[in-house]
Amino acid sequence: MYCDILLAFLIISVIRDLVDWGGRGPASLPVVIWHGVNDNAKGIHFIVRSMKEVIPELYVHNVMIGSNNYFDQLNSFLMPAHKQIDHVCEAIQADSRLAAGYNGVGISQGGLLIRGLAQRCPNPPMRTLVTYGAPSSGIFGIPNCEHTTGSVLLCEMVRELMNDAVYNPLLQDLVTPAQYWRDPFNQTEFIKGSTFLADINNLKGEKNQQYKDVISGLVNLIMIAWKEDTTIIPRESSHFGYYIPGQDNLTRPLEETPLYLEDWLGLRTLDETGRLHKFSLPGNHMNMQLEWFKQNVVKPFLTATL
Repeated sequence: MYCDILLAFLIISVIRDLVDWGGRGPASLPVVIWHGVNDNAKGIHFIVRSMKEVIPELYVHNVMIGSNNYFDQLNSFLMPAHKQIDHVCEAIQADSRLAAGYNGVGISQGGLLIRGLAQRCPNPPMRTLVTYGAPSSGIFGIPNCEHTTGSVLLCEMVRELMNDAVYNPLLQDLVTPAQYWRDPFNQTEFIKGSTFLADINNLKGEKNQQYKDVISGLVNLIMIAWKEDTTIIPRESSHFGYYIPGQDNLTRPLEETPLYLEDWLGLRTLDETGRLHKFSLPGNHMNMQLEWFKQNVVKPFLTATL
């Protein structure tokens, strides 16, 4: 009788460890989250809280570069992308809780940088990637320029001035957004002068097989764009779309680009195997819609177990 009771107790204990019991289940993969430009780790605590409302015991590594939020925010704008990635790579490799892998969430510029982290720092491996309003194919415009100045002509002049200097090595290393500025009128100059985006998107002549292996090996890639985004220009960049070369009015979707058609980065592989997911939300940049996020991203994609 005693043995039967002991056996039953052991079985129940095992079941409690393996399945949901009173709201507690097996630990989900940890998350590394990276904030956007001119922001800091504290500024996205509300997103971290929303994920923990779904997964209470979730471990989140909130990227901070610098000793405090002030320096973190400064570095988001003034530290070159590759140095930011190197810093975060060292941090996640030193975090034993991420050793078995993690899911990545990137907000705005952080969506581009965390993808770069996955591609350039494959150990520990990223499993699923979520990008929220990321400049995945680059930008070609000053955020909110027309709304602020009321002048399309003035914004075009500013854009031309940027083009004259943006691929200068000094400027490329001076401000982070310069490293994903993409001139649709001069693809050759962009490929030659871009120190980050042209490389990380595998647009250069010599392709990096590791980049393709990492992206095509993701469990899922979720890309979220805002329909009225005036910060990411063009807004289609958040879905890997971009301007048709030679002009800055008409865009083409990811599926019509050589990047996709020739599968330079593994995006076509993801798409054809049902692992590439694109969402479009109403509103402007950073209209997070957290309830939607919890129901449509956190629950279906970020609750995978170790």
